[in-house]
Amino acid sequence: MEELKKLNGKIEAKQIGRIVGGIGFMILGTILIGKYMYQKGITDCQINISKEFPDEYATMTEKVVESFENH
Repeated sequence: MEELKKLNGKIEAKQIGRIVGGIGFMILGTILIGKYMYQKGITDCQINISKEFPDEYATMTEKVVESFENH
């Protein structure tokens, strides 16, 4: 009976590890999907702005590029 308790304890520890790991990966996946959706929204907005206001968008892009080159 004592060996069975030890075996069940090991199995229980593995199961808890799997649950914790699964929850961790679910949280990580949710965060990554959220970041993807956020960036997709920004990219879509930039595309729409560039179509509606091509001259202004080109000017803004030049300023951003200059800003990154200076730093």
